[in-house]
Amino acid sequence: MIFATFRLVFILLFRFLGKLVFTFSKKRKNIAIKNLKLCFPDKNNKELNKISKNSFILLGHSFADFFLVRFYKNKYFKKHFKVNGIDYLIKTLDEGKGVILSAAHFGSFELAAHFLALKGFKSLILYNPIKKNPRVEKFVKNNREYSGNKLISKHNSLVAVYRRLKKGGIVLFAADQNCYSTEGIKVPLFSNNTFTHTGFINLSLKTGVPIVSGFIYTKNLFDYQIDVYLPLYPKDFVNLRNPEYEMTLALNKILERAIKKSPAHWMWQHRRFKDLIKY
Repeated sequence: MIFATFRLVFILLFRFLGKLVFTFSKKRKNIAIKNLKLCFPDKNNKELNKISKNSFILLGHSFADFFLVRFYKNKYFKKHFKVNGIDYLIKTLDEGKGVILSAAHFGSFELAAHFLALKGFKSLILYNPIKKNPRVEKFVKNNREYSGNKLISKHNSLVAVYRRLKKGGIVLFAADQNCYSTEGIKVPLFSNNTFTHTGFINLSLKTGVPIVSGFIYTKNLFDYQIDVYLPLYPKDFVNLRNPEYEMTLALNKILERAIKKSPAHWMWQHRRFKDLIKY
């Protein structure tokens, strides 16, 4: 009861802070609006502004969840979490090849990783360490690893990733943000040909490990829903003319589908389309 009350107040506070950032940070608001206009050219300014505002509010909600993540226990999840398609993840793990879990900066994604770990789906998570602030880096790393997940820098991860997959484990990537030409290839996202990360795509094609996508939605102040999608098997792409392109395109289409279901859940404040938009 104490946690429930404190959590509600904390969530409301951070949602309000998200609204304040939307109101006063012209820079971030403009980035979000430009991204939205590119992806939803059929929507009018009023609709785009509403999505942008809700995106900032939900971003605040996700920050609150991250600060509170170690207080979320199975008792709360049992009452307030719904998972669609978890059998897809279980099935691919049962095949013994390991799983590449493709996530995104979408909703309370940190809470989703915590939830899955408590349910027995612990992941090796690739991330960019915060080098400029050791205290913040320590806090972030401790929170992310609290439930049993393991973090490793993207720059020193190859051997650890192969070992994890060889043991039949899960490796989690969040590769929905901007990348340079050295990190990926141009693939359509919302019909916009833009550079997209392909490191984990090539890893899948080389190892035969399937890719499973999953995204979390905030339904209200208390409830969440995770959607897990059908796995992509590299064997279905290796004989195509351009396997890397086709598999990346398939994953972008899954991301699009998740975003279209509830656009405000994606992190529109990021300069995702640097190669297409002058921010």
